[in-house]
Amino acid sequence: MFSSERGLLRRTAGTVLAVAASTAVYFALPLGVFDVRSTWAFVGAFAAGLVAVAAVIVRQVRRFRSGGVALTGVLTSLYLAVLFFAAVYCGLNAHWPGSIAALRTKVDALYFALSITSTVGFGDVHASSQVARVLVGVHLVFNLGFLGAAVTAVRNATR
Repeated sequence: MFSSERGLLRRTAGTVLAVAASTAVYFALPLGVFDVRSTWAFVGAFAAGLVAVAAVIVRQVRRFRSGGVALTGVLTSLYLAVLFFAAVYCGLNAHWPGSIAALRTKVDALYFALSITSTVGFGDVHASSQVARVLVGVHLVFNLGFLGAAVTAVRNATR
């Protein structure tokens, strides 16, 4: 096996492990337990998480552009953003039931976050409250900015 093939295999295995580990952490988090009923506490926690996820994506895209990290690092950081939004939706619906129609489990929240990120939007799970709609709007804008930057970096690298 050539060293480049081993490197690709190692990066792919690392990505699979990172995705599996972050998904396991997502499912292990007690998202419905935290009491963030205060609007300002919720907004502050959301903003801090959003800034952290955005910083990870920006860092990975910059490292990818400079050749310091493989595409798998960018993809993993984008998946972390999906998990972040899934956790937000799960927590929102736990504290304000009915905010997101048909969202009852963490799997539902992950499915909803993936459908928004992919811009598929099947409609079976959807934002019902004004707060949920604002969060989905932020998610969509986040996708346009950060997913767009990642896609542009990948496209430019493949030219």
